[in-house]
Amino acid sequence: MDNPRLTYLFQVYFNKTASPTEREEFMELIASNENDEQLKSLLADSWQEFNGQNQVFNEGQYGEMLANILEKGNADSPAPLAVAYKKNTNWLRIAAAAAIFFIAASGTWFWLKNRQSEQVAIQSKVISDDDKQAIVPGGNKAVLTLANGTTIVLDSSLQGTLANQGNARVMKLNTATLAYNAEDIAAGETVYNTLSTPSGGQYQLILQDGTKVWLNASSSIYFPTVFKGKERNVTVTGEAYFEVAKNAAKPFKISVDDMKVQVLGTHFNIMAYGDESSINTTLLEGSVKISKGSSNKLLVPGQESRINKAGDIKIVAAEIEEVMAWKNGWFQFNGYDIEKVMRQISRWYNVDVVYEGKIPPGHFSGIVSRTNDISQVLKIIQAGGVRFKITGRKVTVFS
Repeated sequence: MDNPRLTYLFQVYFNKTASPTEREEFMELIASNENDEQLKSLLADSWQEFNGQNQVFNEGQYGEMLANILEKGNADSPAPLAVAYKKNTNWLRIAAAAAIFFIAASGTWFWLKNRQSEQVAIQSKVISDDDKQAIVPGGNKAVLTLANGTTIVLDSSLQGTLANQGNARVMKLNTATLAYNAEDIAAGETVYNTLSTPSGGQYQLILQDGTKVWLNASSSIYFPTVFKGKERNVTVTGEAYFEVAKNAAKPFKISVDDMKVQVLGTHFNIMAYGDESSINTTLLEGSVKISKGSSNKLLVPGQESRINKAGDIKIVAAEIEEVMAWKNGWFQFNGYDIEKVMRQISRWYNVDVVYEGKIPPGHFSGIVSRTNDISQVLKIIQAGGVRFKITGRKVTVFS
């Protein structure tokens, strides 16, 4: 029969609302073999919520990770581990989920895939030449370039109407949102603006038709201040998420290099960074048509198109949570190599990444809050046998 007290303590510990006494009681219950089956059930449910189906630690690591949880149970934040695991242990799934559970309790969790070695040493500290100068995460930063070339840095000090462009008013609604309003669309000339985010920046834009656009770091959108004529056309670089206002009479078209995305009203994400291997369009709602040269593909919700450097279009099932993680405040890595992981780190923290010696092998999966300082994120990734050194705004990666 399940112990209702264990269920309660599981929830409050996971939600970080447990008192010191409750944390201590929870650790005692975890340590008791008689609670194994109930704990398996609780952790399995939590594990499925985070990861779905992947089993990510080998059996030996499970036991040591759970032992570490018991040892560190009263800590308020995850402690880096030095693990030399045993081959014969029967703690299997409990410890796997518990390890994730423990780290998740502080808002950050990470796991490793395909670890073959019998020892994992996680350095307790990222090497830094100056620990006092923390590299903080990105935030709401952007630059608006008006039709005449004037640039406006969108910082927190600006509020209200910023400019008049054609017959549209440019308004800063809050610290993270720019909006365009026009009472008479037909009047005045059509002029174009550009909203750009730097490395370490993100921003939201509401276009004149009500379409909402979220820009990730190192991205831009070139757009008319009002939409006239029979189409609504914009150009994008980097990564952007769109919630397009419906207008069957006036299709919305996005240009990315020589690729085009046509929609009527829908929610989708475009990832088109030049240093990635493909341009990915992920559809959450509605429908879109992808065009590249003479090739056309129609997406339905839950699908993703990938256009490689050769111009080939491939349609795959989308990993929606992974794709939308950046907009929701997370890094989410699903079997990424270290170079792909570090490209995201580089954009968000505005750092240069270099590799010393051979590029570390292996693949990484996990989810980490984008609100952490870079050293916190790198410390977690070091679980994969990778090491980092921070010098100014340069991060060196080595095995």
